[in-house]
Amino acid sequence: MKKNAIKTLFLSFVAVFSLFLLAACGSSTKKGYFQYIDKTSMRDSRITVTYQGDKVTTNETTNIVYYESSGMTKEDVKEQTDSYANLLKGIKGVSYKVEYKNDYAQEKLSIDFSKANIKELQSKNLIETSGNQEADYISYKETQKLLKNTGYSEVKDGKFENLE
Repeated sequence: MKKNAIKTLFLSFVAVFSLFLLAACGSSTKKGYFQYIDKTSMRDSRITVTYQGDKVTTNETTNIVYYESSGMTKEDVKEQTDSYANLLKGIKGVSYKVEYKNDYAQEKLSIDFSKANIKELQSKNLIETSGNQEADYISYKETQKLLKNTGYSEVKDGKFENLE
């Protein structure tokens, strides 16, 4: 009788451990890649979304803007990006950096949703929610749908197309 109780207890432990293991494996971190290219204005926008299940954990956006093709000077772009940098300054979980090259500017925006406050991101218009609802997390499926509806294409395995 004792052997059966120990065996049952052991099998129960194995079953519960297996469920935890499956749950951990089932919610592994994945990445989605999206790109928007406008060859007329020489704009290239690349977005990498890291997610677990349907919950977005990070979003990294890289934008390249060629001055001449976009109809702006280097100073115009600098003025715009400086204004944007001031808007983002001090927001927890958000980093923003711009590099100015001779012919183009490259800006990088990263949002770590484990550190950022979603309400603050909404108030700064960095994220949108359906019907301006309050959100507990950012949905990957909704993000994917929104990006595709705004002209972004999904990129397989992070193999982005070159603008040139």
